[in-house]
Amino acid sequence: MTTRTVEPSTPTPLVERDLPVFQQIPGHYGQTPFFLTQDMLGGQPIEIAGGEISDKVGKPVAAPHTHEVPEIYVLMSPNPGGAVIDVVAGGQHYELASPATMLIPAGTVHHFVTKKAETGSYCLGVLLTGGTSVAAAG
Repeated sequence: MTTRTVEPSTPTPLVERDLPVFQQIPGHYGQTPFFLTQDMLGGQPIEIAGGEISDKVGKPVAAPHTHEVPEIYVLMSPNPGGAVIDVVAGGQHYELASPATMLIPAGTVHHFVTKKAETGSYCLGVLLTGGTSVAAAG
């Protein structure tokens, strides 16, 4: 009997190109740019959407809406305080100044308006999908 040694396989790094991918999300006024979706990188339990917001001051990108999954807003800018958004979540107003993060629980009615954003400011929505498609969520 011959014994054969099998080397464990090494996972292969995966790369996505041609980003962002635009999807229509219920409650949003236009297509949303996604940098990570569940069908990318072998299927991950999160999605990342959003983008640069310096051209969105005073222009809401979505009506009040909900998701079936939690969402984390990530607000960043080249300089502290360089971006400010007014978030309405669960009937309460929150003013976020960069850098900041905010958890929006699943099922919470929410939206935000950009109040200030220097060039290079971003607001990303990190959707904790756990395997549930957000595009299908209401």
